[in-house]
Formats: sequence, structure tokens, C-alpha cells
Amino acid sequence: MSFFEEPKNAGLAIIIVGILQIIGGIIAIILGAMQYELSEDQVYTIGAAVSGIGTVICGFLFFAFGKKVRSGAISAKIDILAQFVRVVGVITIIGGVFSAIGGIVDGVDLGSEIVSAIISIILGLIILWIAGKINDGKQTTGDKIIWILLLVIFVIEIILAILLIISIIGIIIGICNLIIYVFMLMLLLSSDVKAEMGM
Repeated sequence: MSFFEEPKNAGLAIIIVGILQIIGGIIAIILGAMQYELSEDQVYTIGAAVSGIGTVICGFLFFAFGKKVRSGAISAKIDILAQFVRVVGVITIIGGVFSAIGGIVDGVDLGSEIVSAIISIILGLIILWIAGKINDGKQTTGDKIIWILLLVIFVIEIILAILLIISIIGIIIGICNLIIYVFMLMLLLSSDVKAEMGM
């Protein structure tokens, strides 16, 4: 089994990303509560603290999922893939809602923030629906479309992860994202998942 096909490696990378999100969220909460001025142009606000709460919650969700993958509690390839997509859907909703609330607290246009939250919720619900279709036991044309869509998304995420490696903290996140999305791509290309999705 190659490095990128080993669930323990992907689980560890997911755990690390979750921990970094938790730390980043806590820092945003603290600096936002203090209204810390990083520079003349960048001041942490109460809204940043509110967004930080969402980031911490998302980090814990990612961390918990990573632990399940690493420990083998979720072991079937199709289940790992479906649960990953499900977590991304939940994180999309939570992150979008907390970001919108943070913007409203900071006095950003109420209408635009509500629209932003609604878009995040709708996108998250679509992602959750896709996650449910992945391992529902049925092999439909929809599964084939989802498989192709996930293939494109994972390849794009791999490219973005490689580009992210350029920055300092981005090196850690980039490497972890590279491991995660190559693992998810390998799951998607595995004969088990392809058979489950009718490919």
C-alpha cells in the first residue's frame, strides 16, 4: 500500500489541519476580543472573534473525523469518502454562517452577509446531499456525475495544495492538504469505490 493510500496517513493529515484550524480560530478569538491592531490596515475586530468561533468548531469536526480515519473506526473506502464529503458540507455551513455573523457584528452590509450565509447554507446542503448519494448503495447516473465532479474537485485541490506549500504556515497545511486530497483521489479511483458508484 502506497503512502497516499494508507488511511492512517490521511487521518493524521486531517488531524493536523483540524488542530491548525483550532489554533487559528483561538488566535482570532483572542485578538478579536482585544481588538488587536496588527498593522494600520489590519485590525482584528469582534467580528473576527465571532468568525474564529466558527473556525474552532470546524477544526474540532475535522479533528474528530481525522481521528476516526486514523484509528480505523471508519475503514471502508466508500465510507471514508462519503464521510469526508459530509464533513466538508457541515463545515461549509458552519463557516459561512459564523463568517456572516462576524461581518454583521463588524457593520458590513446586512443584506450581503445574509445572502452570503444563505449561499453557504445552500452549498453545504448540496454537499451533504452528494455525501448521502456516495454510499447509499445505489449505482445511478447521478453517482457517475458525482464521481466525475469529485475527480475534478480533488485534482483542483491537489493543485491548490501544491501552490499553498509556498508560504510558511502554508507549507504544513499544503502538505497535509496534498496528502488528504491525493488519498481521496486514490479512494475515488479504487476499484471498490468505482464499483459502488457504478463506474
